[in-house]
Amino acid sequence: MLASEYNETTYRVRYQSYVISLLLVLVPPALLYELGPSLLDGSIRTGELAGLGIGILLPLAGAYYMLEFASFTFSTDDDVFRWNWNNLFRRKSGEVPLGRVARVRREALETSASAGSQYSYRLVVILDDDTVIPLTRGYSGIHDRQLDKIVDQIREHLGHFVAIP
Repeated sequence: MLASEYNETTYRVRYQSYVISLLLVLVPPALLYELGPSLLDGSIRTGELAGLGIGILLPLAGAYYMLEFASFTFSTDDDVFRWNWNNLFRRKSGEVPLGRVARVRREALETSASAGSQYSYRLVVILDDDTVIPLTRGYSGIHDRQLDKIVDQIREHLGHFVAIP
């Protein structure tokens, strides 16, 4: 979920990705409900046990990967761009002067699939030394308009403070 809020001096983008993670976390209890009795009484077959292990580990790994919280603030009051990103086990944060922000854009990421190339999109900030700071993960094409709207709002907010091509 992307949300943006702004006033005269601050533009903030918040990104929360947890819905898919919650759904994935529900898979192991469902499997345990189904196979739990045979696991407890020792009558579970080897194939079922292997399936149970995979059925528990894969959804939990997917939930770990998909869970993400991020916040990015462009403050003309402090003349600072701040970012904060975290998931269950990692955290990244930093700040740079707004003068170092060279561009804000929607970036297309190409992924190849059996049916041909597909694209996902993410918001990125490019600094004056060509460092790319991703603001979000990749989104499918259905979020194009929302990402473009946020990019336009950030550019408008920073427009008279930073020259953004």
